[in-house]
This record gives sequence, structure tokens and C-alpha cells, in this order.
Amino acid sequence: DLFIEEVGPDGESVRQGDRFIPCTVLEETIPVKGGEPVKERVLITPRGPIVGPALVGEVGAISMQATWLAPRPLRGLFVLHKVRSFEEFRRAFEQWPALSLNMVYADTAGTIGWQLIGEVPRRRKGWGLLPLPGWDPEVGWEADPLPFEEVPHLANPETGFVATANNKPIQDGEGPWLGADWIDGYRLTRIVEALQERNDWDLADTMALQMDQQSLPWREMRDLVLGVPAETEEARQALELLRAWDGVVAADSPAAAVYESFVAEMARRIVEAKAPRAARWALGHGFTPIAPHALFGVRRVGHLVRLLREQPEGWFERPWPQEVADALTVAVRRLREHGGPDPAQWAWGRLRPLTLHHAVGEQAPLDRIFNLGPFPWGGDANTVAQAASLPTDPMGNPPFIASLRMVVDVGNWEASRFVLPGGQSGNPLSPHYDDQLPLWQRGEGVPIAWSPEAVERATRQVLELRPSHG
Repeated sequence: DLFIEEVGPDGESVRQGDRFIPCTVLEETIPVKGGEPVKERVLITPRGPIVGPALVGEVGAISMQATWLAPRPLRGLFVLHKVRSFEEFRRAFEQWPALSLNMVYADTAGTIGWQLIGEVPRRRKGWGLLPLPGWDPEVGWEADPLPFEEVPHLANPETGFVATANNKPIQDGEGPWLGADWIDGYRLTRIVEALQERNDWDLADTMALQMDQQSLPWREMRDLVLGVPAETEEARQALELLRAWDGVVAADSPAAAVYESFVAEMARRIVEAKAPRAARWALGHGFTPIAPHALFGVRRVGHLVRLLREQPEGWFERPWPQEVADALTVAVRRLREHGGPDPAQWAWGRLRPLTLHHAVGEQAPLDRIFNLGPFPWGGDANTVAQAASLPTDPMGNPPFIASLRMVVDVGNWEASRFVLPGGQSGNPLSPHYDDQLPLWQRGEGVPIAWSPEAVERATRQVLELRPSHG
């Protein structure tokens, strides 16, 4: 949460109620290569550290309070290998001090479960979405977080499976307020849909599900979009491709590129019509280089689907069908600019390839050494195989992708598989820097050596660390 702070005349205190109280002051010295060290003073208020000046037009500064800022031991993971039941599994994370995570559970007795972990603050006022006056005694957090028993969990559901995909874990009004930074639930819906279609899942089929690129938003908006009047040659071409599309955001699909270009154009128009000054932020751009992207960019499609259904009057100067048709026209023009006049050259993975960027590979010639790609890639923000692009740059390199993929065969552990987009090594001269990339691209994996015998068979090198006695 962010709070507005009124800093005292001495520069080392903040207002609390009707008086000023001293802050903890930290002096940080930051070495700068080729220059003088930079000294930074950090004020720690009762809420948390001051992270910057107040918003434009406001007086004061902004402080931040977060559950993960308090220095506490990392409980949970270190005892996980000792748990013998789902209840023990849950309790292992009762005092989890880090970011919120979805933890899933399965054992050889057939018990399955899910637990949302991470402390949930109890706010005296508001929802934590906007900065509030830090000096007001009626705002801020209660001393104790939400009781662990009230944090959502699930054990042995009637469906016979547990699924989670960064979605809102409970519906509004059904339980405690858990925040707003959840993505649209299309990926979860698709996973549930696929799991309910059959009950003979095996390792290969489960790995294939992780590569699923079916677009559920298109399924919801299809009839609405195909029914608009096409008055331009570009709009007619867009509708022709979309009408024949199977809804799979595949790398080799020109229709998928039309859909993605159209969705990005409509998202931009919807936001700029109501919030032009905040459009970049609302479309997914972050506030700082440290956090260049925000979750708003991957939550625009659900908003678009709802508005296409409701078509509220006055949103645009012209009727919704005309706005949609014009967006289709612009979408095709954008594809022609990027791929030429022939739709056969508009394959989604060709126009929006994927490059795996390394922090050291931002500048030439190191980019050729450290970066992997570009290579054609499908999917979008709402497919199970996520590869999200921002609406402001639909052809740009996806800032969000699935990283580690793993399928565990409980009870037959040696059959389990995992894969990374690259490899286990961070050294580009190592053969294990990128040896997993082809497997990752194909949706395959590396066997997880489990038993001592399997580990010994898989071992290629042993690194022995000995304590110094000198």
C-alpha cells in the first residue's frame, strides 16, 4: 500500500496525527563505476520507507508498506519435505513472510489441495488501491494480519482436481478482500474445461495442456465482432480471416495476428476515450525502469469483452459497431506495415517472435552471446501457454511468458519432467546454457532424477565444498 506523508521541517520526521514523530534514517552509499559514490538518505516511517515524492499536484512524499518488507525468517519451504498430510502442508506456510503464492499439494494416498500463502493485511480504511494520508489514525493496517484460517484453501474438491492460473481465487463478496492484482480468469477456465473433458490424463497429455493456445476471449466476442458492418476493404479482409479462424493463437496463424492486432487497437481506444492522461499506465506501462510493466496490460481483454456485450452509449462519439469496424481496418493496416500485403505472411509468430533477453545482453555485441532467439512463438496473455504483449505494442517482445514448466507423476516420481526456457547454467559458454530451449519450445521436458540410483546415473560432475581450516 502507498501512503501520502507530510515530512517535517527537519527533513527527518513525518506527521502522525497532530504532531511530528522522528523517522529511522538510513544512510546508503552506492559505489558508481568511474564516478563518485552516491549517498542516499532513506526515511523509514511507521508505515514503511519513503519511496519518492508525492503525485503531481500533491504536497509531501509517498511511503510504501508491504508484508514482505519486514525482515523475518523464510519459514515454510525448509520444512516442506517433512510434512505428512495436507494439514501439515498448510501449517508449514502459516507464517510465510514473502510474496503471495498459490501452493498446490498431492500425495500418494490421493489427497489433493491448494493453499493461498502470504500474509493478508487488515486495513482500517480503503482497499489499498489509492494512496491515503499516512498521518490519519483511521487509515493504515491493523497490527495483526488476517487470521490464517480465513485465507482461502481447498482440499479434495468434488471436481477431482485443483487448478490455478494467477486468477482471482474467490469471487467478490465471498470472503476477505485479497487485492486487485489478479489477471483475467480465462486461462483457469480453459484449464478446467480441458480437465473436465476426460479422466484418462497421462504425462504427455498434461504436458500438452501446458502448451494449449486456445483463446476463450475470442469465443466470447466472436459473434459480436463478426456481426459489424464492413465498409472498408481492410475490415472485410479481417472479418474473412476471423470467420474461418479456429481460435487457436498459434505461431503460424495469420488470423491470430488479426485478432491480436484488433484487440490491442480496441483496448487502446477504450482507455483513451475515458482516461487519456492515464492511458499508458492503464495499458500496462509501469512507473519506473525497475518495474517497466504493470498488470493492467494483461487485464484489458476481459474489460473489452464486457464492453462489447454492453456497448454503453456515449463511450465513443460514434456507435460501437462503427468503432469496432474501424479498429479492424486499423488492425489490418498495421499487419500490412509489419508483414506486407499478403496475409500468408502475417503469421502471429513471425510478426511477434520471442527473444529471451539476458540482462547482460541489452547491448551489442553481447546480445548475440547472451540472448536466445528470436524464434516464432504463439499464445497471448489469456492462453494457457501464456505469452503476453502490451496493447501499446502488440508486436513487441512478450514481457510475460511461462518460465519453468513441470509435470509430476505422484507415486511414479521418475516419470516426472521439467524444463526451463534455456538451461540450468547461467554461463553462455556452457553446453547447459541453452540445451533445454528446444525441449521448452516443443513442450517436452527433462526427466527428474528422484531415487539415489537415478541421481547417480544422471550425475556428470560432482562439486565438493570443503570448509577452510586456515
